[in-house]
Amino acid sequence: MTDQILQAALSTMDTFVILPLIVFCFLPVYPDIKSSPLRLLGKITVSFLVMEIVMFLIFLARPDGTALNELLCIGFFFYLYQKEVCLKRSHLWFLFMTACLIGSFSFLSYSLADIFLHPSATINEGIHMDSSLVKLAFESALVLLLAYPARKYLGWLVHHFNEERVWRFIWLLPAGFMFFAFGFIPYNNSLMYQGRFLQMYLVTIPFLMILVFLIYVLFYLMARSFAEKQEILQKAAVLELQAKQYEQQQAHMRETSRLRHDFRHQLTVLAHMLQNQDYPGLEQYLRQYILTISDTPQTYCASPAANALLNHYAALGREQQIEVRFQVRLPETLPLSEIDLCVLLGNLLENAVDGCRSLPEKQRQIHLRIGLTSPQVIALQISNPCKAPLQTQDGTILSSKHDGRGQGLESVRAIVEKYHGYLELQPGPPSFEVRVLLNV
Repeated sequence: MTDQILQAALSTMDTFVILPLIVFCFLPVYPDIKSSPLRLLGKITVSFLVMEIVMFLIFLARPDGTALNELLCIGFFFYLYQKEVCLKRSHLWFLFMTACLIGSFSFLSYSLADIFLHPSATINEGIHMDSSLVKLAFESALVLLLAYPARKYLGWLVHHFNEERVWRFIWLLPAGFMFFAFGFIPYNNSLMYQGRFLQMYLVTIPFLMILVFLIYVLFYLMARSFAEKQEILQKAAVLELQAKQYEQQQAHMRETSRLRHDFRHQLTVLAHMLQNQDYPGLEQYLRQYILTISDTPQTYCASPAANALLNHYAALGREQQIEVRFQVRLPETLPLSEIDLCVLLGNLLENAVDGCRSLPEKQRQIHLRIGLTSPQVIALQISNPCKAPLQTQDGTILSSKHDGRGQGLESVRAIVEKYHGYLELQPGPPSFEVRVLLNV
């Protein structure tokens, strides 16, 4: 019984390799942690101690319970991890699987050390403390070596690469290598001294690590290239909106000049009708004259692109008999990217217009309010009537145009996460409402 308790204690102590991996998980997402550093440290300490006690009891009841404890650790710590970080679960799962991959490499270092320190040992003999110390030292050194790349490059990936279709599957990459590494652990160390098995083992482990590193570098470069292309397209769209606003202003200036030139002639006609007391003709003439005057582009804020966008949807609303009300109170110097503002407004207004098309004309209305509630916070609220609640799946609203999630709201959600903000959706009925807070 004493030997069983000692072996269970050794197996439990071997799980101290989790600690460097916990540190690694938080490196790329440090700005997104909800708790203060001291409070986070307390939570990690308590959670780790609780998990150690549970794992000790499992090892005591089942000495071969390593696989069960590993699955329990993955589920328990990822649940706590995603509760502590304000990022999408798919992004966090990729980081978590990357940390597990590093852990699998540390297990390979344990196997390699065990081959030299205990040449006749088998996998069923239990934990050797000297090999475990080598594993802990190797993993700590690897986390220390990868700390800067994880903070800079993995941090950029999870914050700026927002292709959700990629994030749903990319975690399979570290998971696949992790399972391959675990399958690469020898069951009998003495067999490694036969033939060239040991030489091949010594070559394969570094090769595998370099291969994984290069694949991560390739993924980062491809994601960076894709994001830059998307940014170029967004900037081009903003420039197009600015050009449209300029053309509208030029057309309005030409129209104003023409009206000033023709106005004295109009006054002569009006005076003649008034002198002859031709009031029906006067009323009809004035009505026709008003219709010939083009709509004046309205200035909502200092951003030409945002103005062009809002005027576009205001004109679209008039064409489709939608009552549009915009209340915009933004400073002359925008506290956020003009591209992000246009993407945010454009997607929300497009969804609102689409939602109004199927309604009777009397019910069609869109109300948008956006402004600063404090020097660092932008609040946005947009609502439009809806006759039925929108379909949702896992808390996400599904598209009414195609299968799957609505891409417009996914873009909105990405911008909200970029600014560490808050997004609230009320699917209705009687109205569909979106509320956004951005920390700028």
